[in-house]
Amino acid sequence: MRSNASPLDTRKQRILKAIVQEHVGTAEPVGSEALVTNYDFGVRSATIRNEMAEMAEMGYLRQPHTSAGRVPSDLGYRFYVDRLMGTATLPRREAVVAKEQLSSLASEVDFIITQTCRILTGLTRYTSVATQPSTDNTRISHIGLSKVAGRKLLLVVALSDGRVEHRILDLRRQVSSSEVEKTANLLASKLVGQEIETIKTTGWTRGSLSADPVSDLIADVLGALQHVIDSLSRPDTDVCVEGANHILRQPEFKDVDRLEGVLELLEERRRLYQFLSRAILGADVMIIIGTENPFREMHDTSFVGAKYRIGSRVAGTIGVIGPTRMEYQRAVAAVDAMARNLSELLTLLSLS
Repeated sequence: MRSNASPLDTRKQRILKAIVQEHVGTAEPVGSEALVTNYDFGVRSATIRNEMAEMAEMGYLRQPHTSAGRVPSDLGYRFYVDRLMGTATLPRREAVVAKEQLSSLASEVDFIITQTCRILTGLTRYTSVATQPSTDNTRISHIGLSKVAGRKLLLVVALSDGRVEHRILDLRRQVSSSEVEKTANLLASKLVGQEIETIKTTGWTRGSLSADPVSDLIADVLGALQHVIDSLSRPDTDVCVEGANHILRQPEFKDVDRLEGVLELLEERRRLYQFLSRAILGADVMIIIGTENPFREMHDTSFVGAKYRIGSRVAGTIGVIGPTRMEYQRAVAAVDAMARNLSELLTLLSLS
């Protein structure tokens, strides 16, 4: 449990908050003269300068290169986020528009996740990331088969989290409408209501129907269904990334070496998924600052993320990645709002 006692007195806290605000807005080191000019501390520049020097010794500020000014350290940002930032809420109009944009979307979950990330990037001007809903406890809610043309058949699998998967099958022979209907009914009776994880674990093999006159059709459909289930279980590809170009616009990443590391990690979906999955274990809204990040490539960035749910079940993570010089209050407000909107929409779809 964190103690309420603060290592910084009231004036130092005000100075740190002002430095964070100035640095976020300008991307430049902040000097004592700027603080005296822009804020009413009631003391001279020399006093502010001495306070800043003490805070640097304590680890809350750092002095880049030979600049006379200071910038917040990771510890300084952490103190700001935990104690000084205040309540994070989006302006009402922006919150309403963001919710309307999302609630008007179609019911394809992949598309909803992508559009949620795009809206989030628009709100924050940071790179947004999200995992697809996990398959834990996800059930098959509908299986449909329909003839398309010739030997082609359309398989539709609807899941309890709102996702709908489609596959076109090339059959070994012509089949009648009655065969298709009989197969669809049989599959539905066996699989609808079953959890994906249970089907993966126990299986439902075509061998049990080997004596059935339509077993070759069932075999073809089960093969396609297996591909659907496999595609739902590939964590390295189940990450949405939108607005990666916003990293390029940050002054911190004019250094090519810094930039390349971040962009490479955004491309490594497996590692990115592992990182986002860890966020599910944290608080409802998680803030990871600079060197708190387990990946070295992300030590010049911060992550603000939140869980989203389908009903009462935690289904995934959504968040933004930006420089440590992040507008944390707005990022937290936007991520929290979009996680709630996404949870509400996916829960509604799961019940339909």
